Amino acid sequence: MIIFHNVEVAVSGATSPTLIPFQGGAVPAPQWPDPAPDRRGSPLTGSRPPKAAMLVAQRIVRDIARTGLRPGALLPPERAMLETYETGRGTLREALRLLEFQGVIALKPGPGGGPILLNPAASHLASVLQLLMQLNQAPYRAIVEARLALEPVISQLAAERIGGESLAELAGSVEQMRGNLDDRDWFRDADKRFHDVIARASGNVLFAYIADALLSILDGTVIGIDYPGDRRAAILRAHEEIHAAIARHDAPAAGERMREHIEAYARYAQRKFPEILDQAITWDRLPG
Repeated sequence: MIIFHNVEVAVSGATSPTLIPFQGGAVPAPQWPDPAPDRRGSPLTGSRPPKAAMLVAQRIVRDIARTGLRPGALLPPERAMLETYETGRGTLREALRLLEFQGVIALKPGPGGGPILLNPAASHLASVLQLLMQLNQAPYRAIVEARLALEPVISQLAAERIGGESLAELAGSVEQMRGNLDDRDWFRDADKRFHDVIARASGNVLFAYIADALLSILDGTVIGIDYPGDRRAAILRAHEEIHAAIARHDAPAAGERMREHIEAYARYAQRKFPEILDQAITWDRLPG
Protein backbone atom coordinates (compact mmCIF):
# COMPACT_ATOMS: atom_id res chain seq x y z
CA MET A 1 0.00 0.00 0.00
CA ILE A 2 1.62 3.26 -1.08
CA ILE A 3 0.33 6.56 0.20
CA PHE A 4 1.18 9.95 -1.29
CA HIS A 5 0.57 13.25 0.37
CA ASN A 6 0.99 16.28 -1.87
CA VAL A 7 0.45 19.42 0.18
CA GLU A 8 1.21 22.85 -1.22
CA VAL A 9 0.45 25.91 0.89
CA ALA A 10 0.92 29.45 -0.39
CA VAL A 11 0.19 32.09 2.23
CA SER A 12 -0.20 35.54 0.80
CA GLY A 13 -2.81 38.20 0.47
CA ALA A 14 -4.56 37.04 3.70
CA THR A 15 -8.18 38.05 4.08
CA SER A 16 -10.52 38.11 7.06
CA PRO A 17 -11.14 34.53 8.22
CA THR A 18 -14.55 32.94 8.12
CA LEU A 19 -15.68 30.48 10.76
CA ILE A 20 -16.39 26.82 10.29
CA PRO A 21 -18.44 24.93 12.85
CA PHE A 22 -16.57 22.73 15.30
CA GLN A 23 -17.92 20.96 18.35
CA GLY A 24 -17.06 23.09 21.37
CA GLY A 25 -16.64 26.25 19.34
CA ALA A 26 -15.78 27.64 15.93
CA VAL A 27 -12.29 27.77 14.51
CA PRO A 28 -11.05 30.16 11.85
CA ALA A 29 -10.54 28.64 8.44
CA PRO A 30 -7.63 30.19 6.52
CA GLN A 31 -8.71 31.91 3.33
CA TRP A 32 -6.20 31.44 0.53
CA PRO A 33 -6.35 33.68 -2.54
CA ASP A 34 -7.43 31.97 -5.73
CA PRO A 35 -4.39 31.18 -7.88
CA ALA A 36 -4.06 32.88 -11.22
CA PRO A 37 -5.29 30.70 -14.09
CA ASP A 38 -2.61 28.62 -15.73
CA ARG A 39 -3.36 27.17 -19.15
CA ARG A 40 -1.18 24.20 -18.31
CA GLY A 41 -3.37 23.35 -15.32
CA SER A 42 -7.10 22.94 -14.84
CA PRO A 43 -9.19 25.59 -16.66
CA LEU A 44 -11.89 25.19 -14.00
CA THR A 45 -9.82 25.47 -10.83
CA GLY A 46 -6.72 27.29 -12.03
CA SER A 47 -4.66 24.50 -10.42
CA ARG A 48 -0.98 24.31 -11.21
CA PRO A 49 0.26 21.42 -13.32
CA PRO A 50 2.17 18.68 -11.45
CA LYS A 51 5.91 19.13 -11.29
CA ALA A 52 8.01 16.85 -13.46
CA ALA A 53 9.53 15.17 -10.41
CA MET A 54 6.08 14.35 -9.00
CA LEU A 55 5.03 12.84 -12.33
CA VAL A 56 8.14 10.66 -12.37
CA ALA A 57 7.53 9.62 -8.74
CA GLN A 58 3.97 8.63 -9.62
CA ARG A 59 5.21 6.57 -12.59
CA ILE A 60 7.72 4.80 -10.35
CA VAL A 61 4.96 3.87 -7.91
CA ARG A 62 2.71 2.63 -10.73
CA ASP A 63 5.55 0.40 -11.92
CA ILE A 64 6.14 -0.88 -8.38
CA ALA A 65 2.48 -1.90 -8.14
CA ARG A 66 2.42 -3.35 -11.68
CA THR A 67 5.48 -5.55 -11.11
CA GLY A 68 4.39 -6.63 -7.62
CA LEU A 69 7.58 -5.57 -5.85
CA ARG A 70 7.51 -6.10 -2.10
CA PRO A 71 9.21 -4.16 0.74
CA GLY A 72 12.93 -4.89 0.80
CA ALA A 73 13.24 -5.06 -2.99
CA LEU A 74 15.92 -2.96 -4.65
CA LEU A 75 14.65 -0.66 -7.40
CA PRO A 76 16.54 -0.42 -10.72
CA PRO A 77 19.81 1.57 -10.78
CA GLU A 78 19.84 5.22 -11.71
CA ARG A 79 21.04 4.64 -15.28
CA ALA A 80 18.15 2.26 -16.00
CA MET A 81 15.61 4.60 -14.43
CA LEU A 82 16.88 7.55 -16.48
CA GLU A 83 16.23 5.55 -19.64
CA THR A 84 12.89 4.12 -18.49
CA TYR A 85 11.41 7.46 -17.45
CA GLU A 86 13.19 9.55 -20.11
CA THR A 87 14.10 12.31 -17.69
CA GLY A 88 17.13 14.17 -16.43
CA ARG A 89 19.27 13.14 -13.47
CA GLY A 90 18.13 16.14 -11.40
CA THR A 91 14.43 15.39 -11.93
CA LEU A 92 14.89 11.69 -11.14
CA ARG A 93 16.78 12.42 -7.94
CA GLU A 94 14.11 14.89 -6.86
CA ALA A 95 11.46 12.23 -7.53
CA LEU A 96 13.39 9.75 -5.40
CA ARG A 97 13.72 12.31 -2.62
CA LEU A 98 9.93 12.78 -2.71
CA LEU A 99 9.46 9.04 -2.30
CA GLU A 100 12.07 8.91 0.44
CA PHE A 101 10.36 11.69 2.40
CA GLN A 102 7.05 9.81 2.14
CA GLY A 103 8.67 6.67 3.52
CA VAL A 104 8.22 4.73 0.28
CA ILE A 105 11.94 4.09 -0.24
CA ALA A 106 15.25 4.33 1.57
CA LEU A 107 18.38 5.25 -0.33
CA LYS A 108 21.13 2.72 0.34
CA PRO A 109 24.59 4.25 -0.26
CA GLY A 110 27.67 2.63 -1.75
CA PRO A 111 28.31 -0.02 -4.40
CA GLY A 112 25.31 -2.25 -4.93
CA GLY A 113 23.13 0.32 -3.22
CA GLY A 114 20.24 2.34 -4.51
CA PRO A 115 16.57 2.89 -3.65
CA ILE A 116 15.10 0.13 -1.46
CA LEU A 117 11.34 -0.27 -1.29
CA LEU A 118 9.75 0.17 2.15
CA ASN A 119 6.28 -0.25 3.60
CA PRO A 120 5.35 3.36 4.52
CA ALA A 121 4.47 3.86 8.18
CA ALA A 122 1.28 5.62 9.25
CA SER A 123 3.45 8.31 10.84
CA HIS A 124 3.69 9.93 7.40
CA LEU A 125 -0.08 10.24 7.25
CA ALA A 126 -0.07 11.50 10.85
CA SER A 127 2.44 14.19 9.92
CA VAL A 128 0.28 15.50 7.07
CA LEU A 129 -2.85 15.44 9.24
CA GLN A 130 -1.02 17.39 11.94
CA LEU A 131 0.03 20.00 9.39
CA LEU A 132 -3.53 20.40 8.09
CA MET A 133 -4.98 20.52 11.61
CA GLN A 134 -2.51 23.17 12.73
CA LEU A 135 -3.30 25.34 9.70
CA ASN A 136 -6.98 25.12 10.68
CA GLN A 137 -6.29 25.59 14.41
CA ALA A 138 -8.07 22.32 15.19
CA PRO A 139 -7.81 21.11 18.80
CA TYR A 140 -6.81 17.66 20.02
CA ARG A 141 -10.44 16.87 20.86
CA ALA A 142 -10.96 16.57 17.08
CA ILE A 143 -8.90 13.38 17.24
CA VAL A 144 -11.05 12.03 20.08
CA GLU A 145 -14.20 12.71 18.05
CA ALA A 146 -12.70 11.01 14.99
CA ARG A 147 -11.76 7.94 17.02
CA LEU A 148 -15.25 7.78 18.53
CA ALA A 149 -16.76 7.84 15.04
CA LEU A 150 -14.38 5.33 13.45
CA GLU A 151 -13.22 2.74 15.97
CA PRO A 152 -16.61 1.15 16.79
CA VAL A 153 -17.10 0.50 13.05
CA ILE A 154 -13.55 -0.85 12.79
CA SER A 155 -14.19 -3.19 15.73
CA GLN A 156 -17.36 -4.51 14.12
CA LEU A 157 -15.50 -5.30 10.92
CA ALA A 158 -12.69 -6.96 12.89
CA ALA A 159 -15.18 -9.19 14.70
CA GLU A 160 -16.52 -10.34 11.33
CA ARG A 161 -13.18 -10.77 9.55
CA ILE A 162 -10.41 -11.47 12.08
CA GLY A 163 -8.25 -14.54 11.50
CA GLY A 164 -6.53 -16.83 13.96
CA GLU A 165 -3.12 -15.13 13.79
CA SER A 166 -4.54 -11.67 14.45
CA LEU A 167 -6.75 -13.00 17.23
CA ALA A 168 -3.71 -14.51 18.93
CA GLU A 169 -1.85 -11.21 18.57
CA LEU A 170 -4.83 -9.36 20.07
CA ALA A 171 -4.87 -11.76 23.04
CA GLY A 172 -1.13 -11.19 23.42
CA SER A 173 -1.61 -7.43 23.69
CA VAL A 174 -4.18 -7.96 26.46
CA GLU A 175 -1.75 -10.24 28.30
CA GLN A 176 1.03 -7.67 27.90
CA MET A 177 -1.22 -4.99 29.38
CA ARG A 178 -2.33 -7.27 32.23
CA GLY A 179 1.26 -8.01 33.18
CA ASN A 180 2.50 -4.42 32.98
CA LEU A 181 -0.13 -2.24 34.68
CA ASP A 182 2.60 -0.48 36.68
CA ASP A 183 4.95 0.12 33.74
CA ARG A 184 3.81 3.20 31.82
CA ASP A 185 5.83 2.51 28.67
CA TRP A 186 4.86 -1.17 28.37
CA PHE A 187 1.24 -0.33 29.17
CA ARG A 188 1.14 2.37 26.48
CA ASP A 189 2.78 0.01 23.95
CA ALA A 190 0.19 -2.69 24.71
CA ASP A 191 -2.64 -0.17 24.39
CA LYS A 192 -1.50 1.02 20.96
CA ARG A 193 -0.79 -2.54 19.81
CA PHE A 194 -4.35 -3.58 20.78
CA HIS A 195 -5.97 -0.86 18.67
CA ASP A 196 -3.54 -1.40 15.78
CA VAL A 197 -4.31 -5.13 15.62
CA ILE A 198 -8.06 -4.47 15.55
CA ALA A 199 -7.66 -1.87 12.79
CA ARG A 200 -5.60 -4.24 10.63
CA ALA A 201 -7.98 -7.12 11.35
CA SER A 202 -10.84 -5.03 9.93
CA GLY A 203 -9.50 -5.95 6.50
CA ASN A 204 -9.62 -2.29 5.44
CA VAL A 205 -6.12 -0.93 4.92
CA LEU A 206 -7.38 2.68 4.94
CA PHE A 207 -8.89 2.19 8.39
CA ALA A 208 -5.61 0.64 9.54
CA TYR A 209 -3.58 3.67 8.42
CA ILE A 210 -6.07 6.21 9.80
CA ALA A 211 -6.40 4.51 13.19
CA ASP A 212 -2.63 4.23 13.55
CA ALA A 213 -2.17 7.88 12.54
CA LEU A 214 -4.82 9.13 15.00
CA LEU A 215 -3.27 7.15 17.85
CA SER A 216 0.15 8.59 16.97
CA ILE A 217 -1.17 12.17 17.08
CA LEU A 218 -3.07 11.66 20.34
CA ASP A 219 -0.17 10.00 22.12
CA GLY A 220 -0.95 10.81 25.73
CA THR A 221 2.62 10.63 26.97
CA VAL A 222 3.70 13.18 24.36
CA ILE A 223 0.92 15.74 24.90
CA GLY A 224 0.78 15.29 28.67
CA ILE A 225 -2.10 12.86 29.34
CA ASP A 226 -1.25 9.96 31.63
CA TYR A 227 -3.29 7.40 33.56
CA PRO A 228 -3.27 6.55 37.30
CA GLY A 229 -3.48 2.92 38.40
CA ASP A 230 -7.27 2.76 38.66
CA ARG A 231 -7.69 4.20 35.17
CA ARG A 232 -5.21 1.67 33.73
CA ALA A 233 -7.19 -1.14 35.36
CA ALA A 234 -10.38 0.19 33.75
CA ILE A 235 -8.69 0.28 30.33
CA LEU A 236 -7.57 -3.33 30.80
CA ARG A 237 -11.14 -4.41 31.61
CA ALA A 238 -12.40 -2.62 28.49
CA HIS A 239 -9.79 -4.35 26.34
CA GLU A 240 -10.73 -7.72 27.82
CA GLU A 241 -14.40 -7.14 26.97
CA ILE A 242 -13.64 -5.97 23.43
CA HIS A 243 -11.30 -8.93 22.87
CA ALA A 244 -13.97 -11.36 24.12
CA ALA A 245 -16.59 -9.90 21.75
CA ILE A 246 -14.23 -10.06 18.77
CA ALA A 247 -13.12 -13.60 19.68
CA ARG A 248 -16.72 -14.83 19.55
CA HIS A 249 -17.28 -12.82 16.33
CA ASP A 250 -20.04 -10.74 17.92
CA ALA A 251 -19.87 -7.62 15.74
CA PRO A 252 -22.59 -5.54 17.49
CA ALA A 253 -21.08 -6.21 20.93
CA ALA A 254 -17.55 -5.45 19.69
CA GLY A 255 -18.69 -2.11 18.28
CA GLU A 256 -20.63 -1.21 21.43
CA ARG A 257 -17.79 -2.14 23.81
CA MET A 258 -15.36 -0.08 21.72
CA ARG A 259 -17.74 2.89 21.71
CA GLU A 260 -18.02 2.70 25.51
CA HIS A 261 -14.23 2.42 25.78
CA ILE A 262 -13.55 5.56 23.70
CA GLU A 263 -16.34 7.48 25.46
CA ALA A 264 -14.81 6.62 28.85
CA TYR A 265 -11.46 7.91 27.61
CA ALA A 266 -13.10 11.12 26.36
CA ARG A 267 -14.86 11.70 29.72
CA TYR A 268 -11.65 11.10 31.66
CA ALA A 269 -9.60 13.41 29.45
CA GLN A 270 -12.27 16.12 29.58
CA ARG A 271 -12.44 15.92 33.37
CA LYS A 272 -8.70 15.79 34.04
CA PHE A 273 -7.09 17.51 31.03
CA PRO A 274 -9.60 19.87 29.37
CA GLU A 275 -6.89 22.41 28.60
CA ILE A 276 -4.94 19.80 26.62
CA LEU A 277 -7.96 18.80 24.56
CA ASP A 278 -8.51 22.46 23.71
CA GLN A 279 -4.91 22.99 22.55
CA ALA A 280 -4.38 23.33 18.81
CA ILE A 281 -2.67 20.36 17.19
CA THR A 282 0.86 21.24 16.11
CA TRP A 283 3.01 19.89 13.32
CA ASP A 284 6.06 19.26 15.47
CA ARG A 285 7.05 15.62 15.00
CA LEU A 286 8.95 14.17 12.09
CA PRO A 287 7.47 11.17 10.27
CA GLY A 288 9.24 7.85 10.49
